[in-house]
Amino acid sequence: MRCLRSVGDGTAPSVIRKQSRPKRRRKHTHVMIDSTDKSTAASAPAPAAKKTPARGPFNQAQLRSLAKAESVGIAGQKTAHVGPLGAREISADYITTLLDDVTLARIKAHAAVNHTLDAKSATADETTAAYKLIGGLQEVQKAAKQKYGRKNRVALAAYLVGKKLNGSRPNLLQTSQSIVEKIGDDTLPGFTAAKIRGLTTLRTKWIEANGKQVDSRSASLTTRAELKTLLKSIDERRAAIQTAADAEWPHTDQENAGSRKDFALPVNRPLTA
Repeated sequence: MRCLRSVGDGTAPSVIRKQSRPKRRRKHTHVMIDSTDKSTAASAPAPAAKKTPARGPFNQAQLRSLAKAESVGIAGQKTAHVGPLGAREISADYITTLLDDVTLARIKAHAAVNHTLDAKSATADETTAAYKLIGGLQEVQKAAKQKYGRKNRVALAAYLVGKKLNGSRPNLLQTSQSIVEKIGDDTLPGFTAAKIRGLTTLRTKWIEANGKQVDSRSASLTTRAELKTLLKSIDERRAAIQTAADAEWPHTDQENAGSRKDFALPVNRPLTA
């Protein structure tokens, strides 16, 4: 763009070129278009969650160990194997004892599981019996409040009013014994001799349930310890039979493949410790 400027000395006006501003470039905003088919995405089923298999009552590693020992023992009783194994100090009685112990181990495993289940059942029974006993003790306390009134703190203290009756087995043993003895020397409204005997019975049942729980847990621990010791002995004797078989029927002879398989031995290589 041009403009004229007059000059005061009368000369012709000069032409001044006005500098033009640089053109600004427009910023182009790119809009991302989601081409996903919403209806298809929404209807796609969610991946199914993996379910953890429920754990069985028996130790699977122990069961596999017993099955292997039994298989090796049965192989040792085959007619073709008895003589050669006997020459290597693996007698028929040795193998029979091993198989008998495998059976005994299975019996102990079953017993251990049963003791554990008995302990769980006894725990539930003990909890139920404890609630019933506490309910009976609280009824005694209410009767004491009715007789002595809330202001007779000394009389109410004898019935442990306001005190914690449970919290632990030793505490409930003591608080229940104290209240049962106190009510035997007193007369409270609504508490006949039969009702007092009923309260005593509730306490006895709770103690018996707790004793059964302790006994079952102890039996479970003892049986499992015996089973562990027996399994170790079975594994050692099974390994001894396999070692003798590995020497008697070496892998270098292809004709021994069947015997080696009977004793759960590698067909193409020696037994590794």
